[in-house]
Amino acid sequence: MLKGLTTWLDRRTGCRTLISVLLIEHIPGGAKWRYVWGSTLAFVFAVQLITGVLLMTSYSPGDSTAWSSVYFIQYEMDFGWLIRGLHHFGSQTMVVLLGVHMLQVVIAGAHLPPREVNWWLGLGLLGLVLGLSLTGYLLPWDQKGYWATQVATNIAGNQPVIGPWLQKIIVGGPTYGHHTLTRFYTLHVAILPPLVI
Repeated sequence: MLKGLTTWLDRRTGCRTLISVLLIEHIPGGAKWRYVWGSTLAFVFAVQLITGVLLMTSYSPGDSTAWSSVYFIQYEMDFGWLIRGLHHFGSQTMVVLLGVHMLQVVIAGAHLPPREVNWWLGLGLLGLVLGLSLTGYLLPWDQKGYWATQVATNIAGNQPVIGPWLQKIIVGGPTYGHHTLTRFYTLHVAILPPLVI
């Protein structure tokens, strides 16, 4: 019954060919464990997107509401602790996996010509993932996130020529508060993820 249904669907859509093109790749020398890092990164990023969307349904990015909404997610929302935990540890996992993947690329010499553009794109993705980690760290609006953001924005503010201007743009004014939080939330949710994709 199921085989007949899939055959009928394949004749009309060609789905078996599409699935085979997307999922089956013949690797010279056979599959090895060292080839899993890129796919693992893609999987963890997909988990981040899904859990991020679920967190957005209950998170409120305001200086007077952020901490209480995170408390609600963690302790009162059904499976909120699991969703937040997957998102929190998934972000750390992405940074570690990206480091391992880049180390494996260097060891294999896959960053050398003619693939150096892939390496540069990987470095850009590393920067974006670190940016996602930094912007997400502030969102619970707790002491750790507040002071870590102050350190990061002070580093940006100490750059020659454009530093003070850059810091004011990032912070959203002279003090850390609602504008800082909403700017980091916008970066974390609307700007950086599409750039990664």
